[in-house]
Amino acid sequence: MKNSLFIIIIGVALGFFSCSDQTAIYKDYVVPNGLVYPGPALNPIAYPGDNRIQITWSRGTDPRVKTAKIFWNNYTDSVELTVPAGVDLVSYTISPIAENTYSFMIHTYDAQGNKSIPVEVLGTVYGNNYKDMLRNRLLKSTSYDGQDLVLKWGSAEDTEVGIQLNYFDNGGAKSLTVEPDETETVLPSFDLSKPITYSTTHKPDSLSIDLLQATTVEKTLTVVSGVEISKADWADSRLPGDIGINGSYPLNRLWNGNTGDFMHSADVTACPFTVTWDMGLATQLERMKLWPRPDNDDRWNKGQPRLFEIYGSLNPNPDGSLDSSWTLLGSFECVQPSGNGTKNPYEAPTTDDIALSNSGLDFDFPGSAGNPNTWVRYIRLRSLENFHISETPRLLLAEITFWGKAVK
Repeated sequence: MKNSLFIIIIGVALGFFSCSDQTAIYKDYVVPNGLVYPGPALNPIAYPGDNRIQITWSRGTDPRVKTAKIFWNNYTDSVELTVPAGVDLVSYTISPIAENTYSFMIHTYDAQGNKSIPVEVLGTVYGNNYKDMLRNRLLKSTSYDGQDLVLKWGSAEDTEVGIQLNYFDNGGAKSLTVEPDETETVLPSFDLSKPITYSTTHKPDSLSIDLLQATTVEKTLTVVSGVEISKADWADSRLPGDIGINGSYPLNRLWNGNTGDFMHSADVTACPFTVTWDMGLATQLERMKLWPRPDNDDRWNKGQPRLFEIYGSLNPNPDGSLDSSWTLLGSFECVQPSGNGTKNPYEAPTTDDIALSNSGLDFDFPGSAGNPNTWVRYIRLRSLENFHISETPRLLLAEITFWGKAVK
């Protein structure tokens, strides 16, 4: 019994001295009262910019947080900032910073230098390499009527927020913004002697703090002579008083590029009569070519004008009056080689008659009837007298083409 009690006492003593030795081993590695971690950055967001980036986060409720550091490039670069006590959102803009995509690590600190766990946020910085890839919106076409310039644009890219456009009118320098959904821009009283400049503005990211510009384009517009006027936008623009059109032979056959078919008007009781169409753009007309109906037996007959006039307008009177809203561009006579079309009874066309009508009849506009600077968009053909005057008047023509001055 005594021996057992002695053994127990010896064991307890040995255990006590053993625990004391283990505590001595680890005491240098124990932090009194435990490790301190200040409240971390909450919900960080990186807002990209032009050689800069803005980092924001929610401050949180930990009152011990006094400062913060933002690290990037594997902790080789950093900035330090004060975190005020009275703000909910902390924000810092790093500028300048090289164009790249970065991983930013955020630590917060208390007054004793204890730091929070790291919080990561990814962000992109834009720069010259990105801006060199930006494209300007396509300027599809320009048209000028002697006063106003019309610009027609292609579709905007998803990142576009507008086009910065500078130009001159009669009053001097002007600027405006072309919106992304705008496909046509009108510049009133445009000064054709001065260039236009434009640059498309892009927002590369919905969070971007900067708008980036594509390279500025400078375009000097000039009036080029002898250009064949496009028929792509020509359209029937009948006015009150115009001759009716046979629905099976519509007026647009007059500009469909096919001299093998023809347009056919209704019959009228007497000349003169008119037809009107819209060219869709303004120009100064210099010359034209007219093709008669292609049927051999009916050339120079049955609706072919012998004497006719061409009028032009930018804004015709909607009541159809041939008034001051129209300018007489020229009076013309179709001369048949054999002259048969002016005789009665009818005689078949000769080989020369057919050859001329196949190649088309050429006419020059005589300085727009004394006004060489007349810009027109709407055309009115007025037949004063037809060949073979004994027949019921009508208009039968295969094709008409204009050449003139266009803005390039």
